[in-house]
Amino acid sequence: MNVLIDGRPLVGNRTGIGVHTAEIARRLDVTPPPLIASHAEIENRDDIEHCRFRVDPTKLGVAWQQLKLGRIDADVLWGPHGTLPMNVRIPAVVTLHDFTSITMPGRHRLKTVLSFNLFIARSLELARRVACVSRAVADEAIRGFAVARKKIELVPNGVDLEFFTPGGGEGDYVLFVGTLEPRKGIEDLLAVWPSIPSPRPRLVLCGDPGWGSGQWAVGGGQKKPLPTAHRQLPTDIHLPGFVTREQLRELYRGARAFVYPSRYEGFGIPPLEAMACGAPVIATRTGAIPDFAGDAALLVDPGDRDALRDALVRVLRDSALRSELRVRGSERARAYSWERSARTMTELLAEAARCA
Repeated sequence: MNVLIDGRPLVGNRTGIGVHTAEIARRLDVTPPPLIASHAEIENRDDIEHCRFRVDPTKLGVAWQQLKLGRIDADVLWGPHGTLPMNVRIPAVVTLHDFTSITMPGRHRLKTVLSFNLFIARSLELARRVACVSRAVADEAIRGFAVARKKIELVPNGVDLEFFTPGGGEGDYVLFVGTLEPRKGIEDLLAVWPSIPSPRPRLVLCGDPGWGSGQWAVGGGQKKPLPTAHRQLPTDIHLPGFVTREQLRELYRGARAFVYPSRYEGFGIPPLEAMACGAPVIATRTGAIPDFAGDAALLVDPGDRDALRDALVRVLRDSALRSELRVRGSERARAYSWERSARTMTELLAEAARCA
């Protein structure tokens, strides 16, 4: 089965949808290996070296998708970004991660909104099968686009259980991992952080700057992450930027607590990875987080700053609770393997290809 993959999520630093794309692509049980096509060079080919690659240089990714991707011959196309070329001639499967560019357009860059919103309705009609990373996203697809339930299959995100494992001692920092943008609840975290009683640990915010993050700068002589930054952050807040996978694992392992105050998620990969590494997790009840976290994390409602502060104070003060969450989290994370999701995706692609 000749599988073609829209490789746009793999261009640039690998986050979110890019992680999902790479982890599934590396495990697809198909011959020949999948062809990952893109509009620009994919520099990070870690773990997907066995795949085939094709680059048709194009300035705008959405222009490449709509004008060039649909012309590439294959048995089946996988669109991990949720949309398809409108001229697609082969069977296709799409993966839905969230609908925030529709429900929260003001919290995305304009190019993101246009590249998704203009094509999603027709893409869901063209797709033979629709994969959703969580029940919440599946329900949104059914309500918002009348996608038939029988057309949908849950293909959740997972965690690389051979790589993200517990280890090391507890450090003196609280960790956040994700794109630095308002949708991730960064404003909520920054608002409550000064009220955490001293002595408090450092707050480490890992990730690339996203939409709206130009308002943050860091004090204490540290370099500002963006030239447009105008707000000074306390000196105990650190912004290392995007980190390697190996560095990320060590940060998860050593965190006194991992906090993820996102206002909305389709799934939420970082809390699951943190749990796998044994970090005590505080997260919001959104997306699939309540499903995979269960009682192995402290959950608060999105935007509830009082509850977020109380959870942080509780975890930082109670070493016994931290130890309990470390054990529970790593145990629950074992149920979410990429292997299972890749098997399901392989089956969906094969089913779509047979309908050609």
